[in-house]
Amino acid sequence: MNIVPLREGVLENIWPKFLLHDAVVTRYWDRIYGEYPEFQFALVDGGEIVAEGNSIPVHGRPAQFRDALLGVFERGGEPDRLCALAVMIAPSHRGRGLSRIMLEHMRGLSALFGGELVAPVRPTLKAEHPHVPIEEYAAWRREDGTHADPWLRTHERLGGQITGTADEAMLVEGSLDDWRSWTGVAFDHDGEYVVAGALVPVAVHDGRGVYREPCVWVEHALKRA
Repeated sequence: MNIVPLREGVLENIWPKFLLHDAVVTRYWDRIYGEYPEFQFALVDGGEIVAEGNSIPVHGRPAQFRDALLGVFERGGEPDRLCALAVMIAPSHRGRGLSRIMLEHMRGLSALFGGELVAPVRPTLKAEHPHVPIEEYAAWRREDGTHADPWLRTHERLGGQITGTADEAMLVEGSLDDWRSWTGVAFDHDGEYVVAGALVPVAVHDGRGVYREPCVWVEHALKRA
């Protein structure tokens, strides 16, 4: 296996469909490949792309995931750390420890900024507990003291530290017809709906659905490790 530059996204059907409709991410995502290509990479195994990684240099720690893109493309500022955006593993290659390889490479890229890497983590198993507040979920531990969530556990095993949470890492808004097409759920009355892949319920009111996805902040400070 080897890591190569990535000029555009290749892996498909990684995220729930509704996650592709955050307005900020939709506006700026493609630009990271053209303007920050050295921080987009893929893991290749036997000629097949089995994982993709995306990151971007930022000035200060963003408020949440989407704020990283707003900071880079709207506010500017001299970058002083690297912000992880995504690590995607092809479904047929999950369970092989590839996410660790991708995260280690991203940590290496952060050496350009003194070894500071921040990650707005989307916890792997949070969708199984949509009514649990993100602050509570971020504190869950197994009996051996390691984190209950496998993706957060991977970060911690590589030296990352949980430093907080954010309630609106992504914001997805749409009509009920939009949400029906994205999820297959009827959405036939106002209220909260639990949908597959969502970390928290979708709130429906007056013909609109709003989803505010939380994240857990993890910081990797290699220069202090």
